[in-house]
Amino acid sequence: MRIDDFIPEIDLHGNNIEDALELLERFLDRAILSGEMEVTVIHGHGSGKLKNAVRLHLRTSAYVSEHRAGGLWEGGDAVTVVTLIR
Repeated sequence: MRIDDFIPEIDLHGNNIEDALELLERFLDRAILSGEMEVTVIHGHGSGKLKNAVRLHLRTSAYVSEHRAGGLWEGGDAVTVVTLIR
C-alpha cells in the first residue's frame, strides 16, 4: 500500500554526479517507504558520465534488486528502470 502521492520517477538532468547520487538515494528511500516495486531514473544521454555513475551506484544500493536500461517505449538508454527489493 502506498503511503503518499509518491511519483515513481526522478529526473536527474542538470545535476552534478555527487548531487544526483544524493538525490537518487533519497528518492529510492521514499520509493521503498511508499511501497513501489519499480521506479524510473531519467539521466539522459549526454557524455554518459551521469548514466554510468547512476548505474554503478544502483549496483551497490541496498534498495535495488535489479536495474536495466529503459526499453524504446520507456525512454531507451536515457533512462534506467529499477526494480526495488521486497
